Amino acid sequence: MSQARTAWEVMKRRPSPQARAQYNLATSRLFDQLRCGPTDWTGKAAAMGTQIDRSRTLGTGLELEDLDALIPASLVSLKGIGERHTDAGIGIPVVGWKTALTGSKRRFKFAPPTGIPLNLTALLDFSREIPTWRFIYGGRAPQFEIGQRKVPVAIDWSAPAALYWQMSDLDDVDLLKLFLPTRFTDHAGLFFATPYSEKKIPVVLVHGLNSSPGTYKALYNDLIGKDWFREKYQVLFFSYPTGIAWPYNAAEFRRQLRQARDYASKKGSLKNWDKMVVVGHSMGGVISRASLVDPGERFYKASYSKPINELSISSSTRSAIESVRLYQPLESPSRAIFMAAPHRGSPLADRRLVHWMSSIVRLPKVLTIDFATATLEEISKAIQQGGQTRPPLTSFGTLTPKYRPYGAINNSPFRPKLTYHSVIGDRGKGDGVESTDGIVPYWSSQLVGARSEKVIPAGHSLCSHPETIAEVTRILKLHLEKP
Repeated sequence: MSQARTAWEVMKRRPSPQARAQYNLATSRLFDQLRCGPTDWTGKAAAMGTQIDRSRTLGTGLELEDLDALIPASLVSLKGIGERHTDAGIGIPVVGWKTALTGSKRRFKFAPPTGIPLNLTALLDFSREIPTWRFIYGGRAPQFEIGQRKVPVAIDWSAPAALYWQMSDLDDVDLLKLFLPTRFTDHAGLFFATPYSEKKIPVVLVHGLNSSPGTYKALYNDLIGKDWFREKYQVLFFSYPTGIAWPYNAAEFRRQLRQARDYASKKGSLKNWDKMVVVGHSMGGVISRASLVDPGERFYKASYSKPINELSISSSTRSAIESVRLYQPLESPSRAIFMAAPHRGSPLADRRLVHWMSSIVRLPKVLTIDFATATLEEISKAIQQGGQTRPPLTSFGTLTPKYRPYGAINNSPFRPKLTYHSVIGDRGKGDGVESTDGIVPYWSSQLVGARSEKVIPAGHSLCSHPETIAEVTRILKLHLEKP
């Protein structure tokens, strides 16, 4: 305590790297006493002659008592994510962890499942008679005042996301989400990676088949480590049960984004929200594209030969079909990046093994889309009335190039004023128009009218490839100049 106080007094008078290092070392040892053992923060703080500042929340409305743990950022492993991104300064970078409530009890509709990681910095403030612990949310308070001087706060930008992936099921249950999609409804939805800010442009990351938001670990860590990105952008993840046919997941994607837009409108201006960038990998690219084109009746007529008012169906089934097939494109995104997206399907979907895999997917009996509920049996019967004898309802069944909605989407125009880019893998073989990423051939990923097309020497799982990250970074910088 004496070492920390002495270093504080030195920093009040002048910049001193030595004093800062001494303060941080002493404070870290005191913090270990505070965080270990039962979470009686007040009692443990008083035992060492300190108190806790409770005059502010921790950046998300959470109080210190709401947290289940405070973990030094230096103890969080970054395995599989990349290099650690930090800002030097005073204090101890820590990650606050709050286990999330599930289902209807979720604290905040767009909170991530499993739990919320908070990027905090622990400081011991000696400006009061009783030394006071303060927990600063570095995303909004990068400086702290000591005497009459403002000094930078130490921040670890990588640790919160790294801890989240370790504590979350999102990147551990990919196969189960594919074959047993009904078991993971709490993991589905649109989630904010950081507290919402109307001053920042949203970047929405949509994963692919047999995948999860975890596919973007390395990309997210690289971006969040950049000052300009943190200042100008905020990230949202869309997670969905990948075993279900993509038209239904696309309908849910549109519903969730429209709900988020309503939420943003209540928080203030939509100026930055409507500059949104959507990044879709693999099936996520198909979901994104289907939500950004104006299909008119093309999508509906790809599966139904009769007008919808001539089908013998319930009102809820009609509403669900309209949400999936007869819809308006999303209003908000102004730019999209499609990565290894099978815009025309994948020939692998026609193989016998894939047909077998499709047969063991256990689909939910009831679909909830755009506030309408309908059983899959009802939708299946409606499609059969419309002209198809055995409509595919699993993701595998909708990946074949023979799936007629691909033609409908490819013949539908993008929403006006949308700019889009393609990132395509060729496994480093340089085969040009004959290339493939091992899953999706070039002819399926290529899009006429793309503002740019970047071929990456990687396979289908190219999200973490350095050239992919560099290309996404280039496009996001370009977007700031020409949104």
